[in-house]
Amino acid sequence: MKKRLITSLIISLFCFTIFAQGTKETNSNYVASTSWSASFAYVGGLDNVISIAPADLTHPPEYEILPSDIQKIQKSKAFVYAGYEAMMKTLTNNLIDDDIKIQITTVNTLDNIKAQATKISQKYNTEDISEIRVQEIEKLFNEARKEIKEKGIDKIPSYVHFHQVEFAKSLGLNVVGSFGPNSVSAKNIEEISQIKNVLIIDNIHNQLAKPFREVNPNAKIIVWRNFPNNNENNALFLMLKNNIDILLNDF
Repeated sequence: MKKRLITSLIISLFCFTIFAQGTKETNSNYVASTSWSASFAYVGGLDNVISIAPADLTHPPEYEILPSDIQKIQKSKAFVYAGYEAMMKTLTNNLIDDDIKIQITTVNTLDNIKAQATKISQKYNTEDISEIRVQEIEKLFNEARKEIKEKGIDKIPSYVHFHQVEFAKSLGLNVVGSFGPNSVSAKNIEEISQIKNVLIIDNIHNQLAKPFREVNPNAKIIVWRNFPNNNENNALFLMLKNNIDILLNDF
């Protein structure tokens, strides 16, 4: 009798395991155009957001959308995008219901992150979880600003790639000029040659700062990214923290 009871329990556990595996959710309810818009969606309270453009691309906005991608978006509860992506030329032809689309602004300033998180969380009733995630990023900015000031980095003239200017200013850096996004100009070269102890911040997605080394050998050059290189839930926080660490570790 005891042997038969043990056998029954084993069979029951086996059936339960098979049932649980069969009912496991495999598709995300939330889709974004790129890893950057996906990371904003997470801060807005959405979980397990997948991006259409692969996160490891050098230029994610240039990704050309596939029919299978369109199907993923059509089946989703939300499609988060910025509007500058090449794929939006295809998706504007009434392929996606307006109810699931939400357009955001992808700029890595604290004020903008808060604004976009509010926009997303109010649409999807995720205000409580979004508030916690925003607070985590706000703490990151505040601690970074404090350390930047303590180290005197805020006094150093900073010459910054176009796509990193707003983030640099949001951290309290002394941005005296910018370059890009397309190419370095003769004016950029001249200005850099005349700034002593300059900090140059380039952008990993289209690096342009190499010529500056030739005219100003003493320039300190660091490289930031603005598109996360993965789709993990906390990607925006981790990317911003890594950019901050790159800056602070150089001083």
